[in-house]
Amino acid sequence: MTRPAQRPGSSRQDYGTPPEFLRAVERRFGPVTFDLAAHAGNSVVPGYHSPADDSLVQDWTRHNGTLWCNPPFGRPEPWAAKCARSKGPGRRILLLTPASVSTEWFADHIYGQARVYAVRPRLTFVGCTASYPGDLILSVYDPEMTPAFCLWRWDR
Repeated sequence: MTRPAQRPGSSRQDYGTPPEFLRAVERRFGPVTFDLAAHAGNSVVPGYHSPADDSLVQDWTRHNGTLWCNPPFGRPEPWAAKCARSKGPGRRILLLTPASVSTEWFADHIYGQARVYAVRPRLTFVGCTASYPGDLILSVYDPEMTPAFCLWRWDR
């Protein structure tokens, strides 16, 4: 059984988003127009910021539509902070992270700023044969949505 190992700082950080989950995301939130944290082997759409681009220094506000962000799980704080700073009219940012709801980064950059969906069932990332061993959340930064905490059975 292969699953993403939880070894902060030393585990692989670029597993692809499961296509069946992405289809459910697009049914609910609209087609993804840009991938904010990707490379040629795991991008969900043709347009993306690669590690060479250093997405965290790019101006995300130049992109409109539904933006996807499945960042390295070992360091989600700068990604959540950038999502919170970059939300705005015409732009919906979807951030997939571990459900670390007791952390400072969650309190500072997600809670009260995004609609948060606890993701059920657990996801099996591309290249893995078992589901991710922890809970995940999908944070939706959209100025037209009231921040809330919800449960989402994405497979229904």
